[in-house]
Amino acid sequence: MELKNLRTFQTVVDQGSYQRAAERLGYTQSTITVQIQQLEEELGVPLFERMGRRMVLTEAGEQALCQARDLLLAADRLLELGRRDREPSGTLRVDMAETLLCYQMQPVIRAFRERAPQVRLVLRSRNCVRIAENVRTGACDLGVGYDMDWNRDALEVESLGAYDIVLLAPPDFSAPDFVTPGQRKEASLVTDEPDSIFRRRLEAYLRDREIELDVTLELWSIETIKRCVMSNLGFTYLPRFVAREELADGRLVELKAPISGVPAPALCAWRRGRWVTPAMELFLNLLREHLPASDCSADTYSCTSL
Repeated sequence: MELKNLRTFQTVVDQGSYQRAAERLGYTQSTITVQIQQLEEELGVPLFERMGRRMVLTEAGEQALCQARDLLLAADRLLELGRRDREPSGTLRVDMAETLLCYQMQPVIRAFRERAPQVRLVLRSRNCVRIAENVRTGACDLGVGYDMDWNRDALEVESLGAYDIVLLAPPDFSAPDFVTPGQRKEASLVTDEPDSIFRRRLEAYLRDREIELDVTLELWSIETIKRCVMSNLGFTYLPRFVAREELADGRLVELKAPISGVPAPALCAWRRGRWVTPAMELFLNLLREHLPASDCSADTYSCTSL
């Protein structure tokens, strides 16, 4: 069995199509097709099936992918034996929560590029549910996000600290009371996708308090959400560090409520039992060195539960 065919298979899955895999590997699309056909013939099972215009993994393909990733990691580890005194190399794929990627990771990324210039660093913004799944299946090497009941049986998980999540609104927000139960508020929640830990936490709080909102504006960009709130289109619920400058200069204010200021643990995860490559180890060490251990304020509105 050719390792190159396994790498092609892995790349097709990671890139999402034969064409993008060909561009990534420097092959023609016909070469990708031939290599996948060769692998299917060797295994005796189809790896992909067509669903409309998309190619999706078969059940056998899902099983083969996990084993192919393990084989390729073992091959990379074997090759690393002769590179112990050299700089880290290869590819490092890290999936991250958007807030951490955009507002906290610059020192980590800068230091990694300086110390591992030979590594191709692939950073992707993902929600925390998807991050844990991608780590488990091997679609990424490391996952950095917030704790959403990540499965410790399948993942090695390390705490990176905790960050206050706060209610943010424009200074002239007309409906600041999020304490009194049983309200119907003429206010819009500006938030991101349904699987967001912040959205889930806030919506659970509002249900418990029987607080109903006028409308929910669903946007999939944290910076866009913040700008809409500053334009007086509603309020949001995000880590305080996302709006540090806007809070300091008065463009946004933090609303007082039991839900505001409750910390969310940030975590880094990798698949249990897998080899930690030199590039992974370096990135982990830089996370420990550069990422703030906490962004919690002692002056936040006190609370004991949601």
